[in-house]
This record gives sequence, structure tokens and C-alpha cells, in this order.
Amino acid sequence: MKLMALLMAQAVITAAPPQPKKVILDQDAYPEAARDAGVEGDIAFDLAIDAKGVITGCTVTKGADQPFNLAVDACALARANWKFLPAHDEAGKKVPGSVHFAIAFRISRRCPPPDGQTVCVFL
Repeated sequence: MKLMALLMAQAVITAAPPQPKKVILDQDAYPEAARDAGVEGDIAFDLAIDAKGVITGCTVTKGADQPFNLAVDACALARANWKFLPAHDEAGKKVPGSVHFAIAFRISRRCPPPDGQTVCVFL
């Protein structure tokens, strides 16, 4: 019982998840090997964001099997280019959190319908 109470006391209740400050990629972000091979692909992932708004982790949830390391490249692009405001708990204190995003690498100009979580990168 004491262990359960301790675990519950340590759980962070997120009142507001991390918010994107900058989530933009341009055509230079298209991975070179995939571009040269004419490969398109969709990668979805969960980003762990610390209490300072820094991406500390990336877990691919869809598209890990895409060729030319698109999943690895997607996580690297997010870490290098995207900025977030941290999550806040119910008291307004900055806390770690997570967000879900996707990158649609496209050679053609078709992109999935806007959902606020998918960033399209065109060649």
C-alpha cells in the first residue's frame, strides 16, 4: 500500500502537453539516399520533451520498416530542427511530457490531409 501511494505521488499529472514552437522542415530535409532512390514514406513517432522543452527521446510508432533509414532520419530531423514549449502540470509548473507527430516524405506534391501533427517534406 505504501509503495502504491509513493508511486501515485510521483506520477506527474500533465494539464497541458508540450506545445510546438517550431515544427518546420524544408526540401533540404529530405534524406539524400531516399531522394536519390525516389522513395517516399510516412514515419510516425512519439517525442519525449523534457521540462525545458528539449526533445530527449523519439520512439517510432509507424514506418520503422521504411527503406533508406527514413525512420532514423525523421527522428534526427525532429531533434535537430524542432522546438517545443514544455508541458505544464495542474499548478503551472514545467514538467516532462510527450507529443505525437509524423513526417510524410513526398516526391510528389500530395500530402495526407492536415491533422496538425503531420509535417510534409517535398522534393
